[in-house]
Amino acid sequence: MSEPNNPVAAKAISLEPPGIYSLTQLLEDVPLHSPRHVQKLFDQPEFGDLAFPGAIRVHCDHENCEGIRRHVFGASAKFQRGADFYVYAVYNCTDCLSSSKIFGLKAERKGEHLVPGICTKIYQAPPFGQPIPKRLFQVIGESNRENFLQARRAIARGLGIGAYAYYRRIVENTKFELISSVLEIAKATKAQPQQIQLLEKAQTEKQFSKAIEMLREVSAIPAVLLIDGHNPLAILHDVLSEGIHQLDDAECLARAQEAEVILCEVADRIQIALTDRREVKAALSSIMGRKAAGDAPKGQ
Repeated sequence: MSEPNNPVAAKAISLEPPGIYSLTQLLEDVPLHSPRHVQKLFDQPEFGDLAFPGAIRVHCDHENCEGIRRHVFGASAKFQRGADFYVYAVYNCTDCLSSSKIFGLKAERKGEHLVPGICTKIYQAPPFGQPIPKRLFQVIGESNRENFLQARRAIARGLGIGAYAYYRRIVENTKFELISSVLEIAKATKAQPQQIQLLEKAQTEKQFSKAIEMLREVSAIPAVLLIDGHNPLAILHDVLSEGIHQLDDAECLARAQEAEVILCEVADRIQIALTDRREVKAALSSIMGRKAAGDAPKGQ
C-alpha cells in the first residue's frame, strides 16, 4: 500500500519550543518572522558571512518531484544596515535540476565569539509550508478554503494566534465532514459493522467533543487512517481544544502547525486509501476476467 507523501508529519506533531537551532533547521522548518538563536550562524562574523549548510531537504513543487528533495547551496548576496546583516540565499533542487528555493534572512550577532546569533527568516519563495493535498478541500469543505489559506498565511508570517483561531474555526465548521470522511473509508475498506455503527452514531452527535469521546479509542477508526497508532480526530481535538486566551503566541503557532500537519495527513491517507481500493478492485477484475477466459471451453 502506498505511503502518505508527508515525511514531516512525525516531526511536526512534536514541535520543540524555541531554543538553540542550526541554520539547517531554520531554513527547513521555521516560518517567517520567527527569530531563532542559531548556535553557528556566522562563518566569518567580521564580514557578516553566514555559515550556510551545503544542502538542505525541503519540498520541491516541480511535477517530476512533488516531495521532499535535497537542495544544494547555489549563491548568496548580502548587505549590512547598522549592526545587522540581510542575506539572500538560493538553494537548487538536485532532483529536477530546475527548481530553486530562495530565502531572505536577517542576521544579528550575539555572544563573545560573534559566531552565534539571532536569525529571522523574512522571505521565502516558494512560500513556507507543505503542499496542499488534492483531497483536502473535499475533507474540510470548499466553504473552508479561505479559512485554510488564511491560516497558512498566518503560519508563514509567524502569527500564531491568528493561525490557531483559523484552525479552530475550520475544525468546528467541518466536524461532521471529518467524521463523514472517516465513515466513507470504513465502508470502502469493509470495516466491522460495529465500527461503522459507532461512526454513524458519532456523526449524529451535535457536539464535536462528545463525538470525539465516542471515537477516542483507536479501534473506532479504520487502521489505514491511524497516524503512528494514534486517532487523528482525537489529536486534532486535543491540539485545538484550549481557548486562545490560555496560550501565548508561540504556543498557538506550534499548535496551528501541528493541526495543519494532521489535517493534511488525514487528507493524504483518505486519498491513498480510496486510490488503493480502486487499484485493488481493478486488479481483481482483471484477474477474474483472465480466469473466466481461461476456464471457457476451447474453440468457443
